[in-house]
Amino acid sequence: MAQAPAVARDSRFGLNQAWEAPDAADFAGAGWSRLMFWWSSLQPNGPYEWNHFATDHDAFIDNERARGRELAGVIINTPGWASASGSPNAVPNNLYLPWDRQENHWGRFVEQLARHYRGRIDTWIIWNEVDIPAGQWRTWDGSVEDYVQLLKVAYWSIKAGNPTARVALYGSPWWYDHGAFLVRLFDVLAADSEATKGHHYFDIANLHIYSRANDIPRVIGWYQEQLASRGIGPKPIWIGETNAVPYDDPWWPATKGGFRASLDEQASYLVQASATYLALGVERMGVNRTLDGADFDAGGEPFGLLRNDHSARPAFDAFSVVTRYFAGARTADYLPTDESGLTAVVLGKDTERVTVVWTMGPEPLTLPVASVAPVALAVTKYGEALVVYPEDGSYWIELEGATANSSDTDPYDYVVGGGPVILVERFDGNVEAAYRPLGIAPQPALARTP
Repeated sequence: MAQAPAVARDSRFGLNQAWEAPDAADFAGAGWSRLMFWWSSLQPNGPYEWNHFATDHDAFIDNERARGRELAGVIINTPGWASASGSPNAVPNNLYLPWDRQENHWGRFVEQLARHYRGRIDTWIIWNEVDIPAGQWRTWDGSVEDYVQLLKVAYWSIKAGNPTARVALYGSPWWYDHGAFLVRLFDVLAADSEATKGHHYFDIANLHIYSRANDIPRVIGWYQEQLASRGIGPKPIWIGETNAVPYDDPWWPATKGGFRASLDEQASYLVQASATYLALGVERMGVNRTLDGADFDAGGEPFGLLRNDHSARPAFDAFSVVTRYFAGARTADYLPTDESGLTAVVLGKDTERVTVVWTMGPEPLTLPVASVAPVALAVTKYGEALVVYPEDGSYWIELEGATANSSDTDPYDYVVGGGPVILVERFDGNVEAAYRPLGIAPQPALARTP
């Protein structure tokens, strides 16, 4: 398959494992991608080995870079020779030796990794979802203190291999323990005399948020408050994984419960979540994932925007709409869900105002949006665009009610909002002029009609 030319993309919008379907990721506009680096595959037999076949001699990595995608790597999985228990989740042997000792095998591995990929991969994520306590997706057998030591050794070793590299915390699936592991982790970091010298052994905070669009502000706000209250940060926040699990896909039929979404609701979620992340100042967001992949074959859920036969789910089109209409936003305001269910994000560009609206309630809404241009596009989550004109200074928007009441305990709990509408207005002048009529919290301009 011919390689697509390198293009400029907005690096805030990413697809994990884009290399598994690179042409589709190009078409969708993915600006960055997360890759997995398995220590047990790169050094399967000992500390002086380097298995280049584990990355196909970097062929797919170099291909991704040539396509213009920025990359971040997750480092995970202890090889048997470095594991006292033989488990890939084990605390590495010699981890508590000084970070620069030759016998600290974890330190020497990540230093070599950072040096090898310097300039190609300059962000490294240390392990994955270490706060999952048990089950198929558990990745870490150590304690909170053990993870802090893992992070500390990785931080100094990666900086030795690539002084410009950034180190990210593991991606936390916050809902597993409502942040309990993170609280203990931040307490240990705050008490570390070396960590308090400004870095705390990481440069980027990292969350995995699924399924519930209007929980995003609460979880991110909680995370920021935990950091701030301990003097850690401020740190940029990445959303290393986000998505909603469809229950009505023919490849994986399931019940509506468990906070799942229909294929159509999954598409709505991606638009709503992406707009919300922008408004909350998230530096990068990564949809998990491009292709269902081996995780699905191993009994996982159908997270892929593409199925393993490369057929596209509706969410693929929704992500493409996000990268097309949200890219380049310089400013963003979030309007929290009001009593009617109305939720909105207003994005500002140099020559555009993009207003994204949806309702978290089950009833349809009609609302006026005060205009800043004499004509606009009303765009659906699938990219269908209709030219609209203001009436009496406002565009009138019809919103579908929410249908994703997939909570097992509360039928009135809608975990995804109704179909969003993206109103795109182009104007002459600067974005500050377009914002001025709306104010900081432009609720009156988006009020529900009687």
